[in-house]
Amino acid sequence: MILEQEKFRIKKITKANGCWNLYPKGEKVPIKLPVDAVYGNLPPVHKWPWQCHDLSIKRIAYKYVVYAEMDGRVLFDLPEDKYPEEIKRAVMRIEKVESDYAEYQKQYAETIKEQLQKLLPLLPETDELEDKINKLPVCWRAYLKMRLPLQYESKEAKQRLVLTLLLVQIANRIYCRHVDVDMPLAAAFGSLEFSVCDRLYDLLEYGLADEFDNNPEQRSKKVFALYNEAKQELERVLPPLERTLCLYLIQQIHRMLSAYSSDYAALVLHRPRDLWGDTINTDNEAYRYLYEKMKLPLLSSLVIEKEFSTEDVKHFDFVF
Repeated sequence: MILEQEKFRIKKITKANGCWNLYPKGEKVPIKLPVDAVYGNLPPVHKWPWQCHDLSIKRIAYKYVVYAEMDGRVLFDLPEDKYPEEIKRAVMRIEKVESDYAEYQKQYAETIKEQLQKLLPLLPETDELEDKINKLPVCWRAYLKMRLPLQYESKEAKQRLVLTLLLVQIANRIYCRHVDVDMPLAAAFGSLEFSVCDRLYDLLEYGLADEFDNNPEQRSKKVFALYNEAKQELERVLPPLERTLCLYLIQQIHRMLSAYSSDYAALVLHRPRDLWGDTINTDNEAYRYLYEKMKLPLLSSLVIEKEFSTEDVKHFDFVF
């Protein structure tokens, strides 16, 4: 069920046509609450003219207000059996869509997991995982080294880490093709450039890859170029992939690119510097200083499902 919560600072309150009109600070369009639904008169608490009232509401089906609270006092809390009939029908439609999508996601994940199980034994074995990770830039190293201990859990866990490293190497090659890593401003623009990866992720998530493969008009667009680069790299370093898994791994590469470009820009632009603009600490120290801005370590997938939090990044004590 779509239930959205919003908060506002209310500067002006009027009453007209059976509704309380609550004007958020700096806005001209009011939030309307039915007078019949509100307990008592508004505002429930006196404030001086220069002060604002704190309003919290919950909307169902994107628009209908079912709960309202002002200045810590509940104005109304509408139970489901009191919703208007058109809202009840809208809620039923939304719940049906959500249920269908959840089932689709479940089946999709099961398909990916089955195809991954077929792929993993075909990956090259390596005892040099850490050495290869150490050759990568700091943001990639932190992401992978947080997951490095998983290799000792089982042979399959190590295979999953090998696959993740291969995806990272692909993402890093693509990033270096498009961004001059020696130019601080290039890192900032790179973060904006790779924000199109989020759009690509959405297109692939909803099964629209044919838009890239079969539509010539799409081939001139930046988002197609990134899709095609990732696809060709996968074909180069991995055994032949089933289409569903191939699209999923392209998704993951671009999710990595989007997160990495943001992390690298944060590292370059926000790390401590002296009066002459020179860095005053190592990449590792700067990364620890900026850990709260980092997105890549929090990324999980069906390849490695273990999730990490910002606190995990904060207390990560490996030398990376």
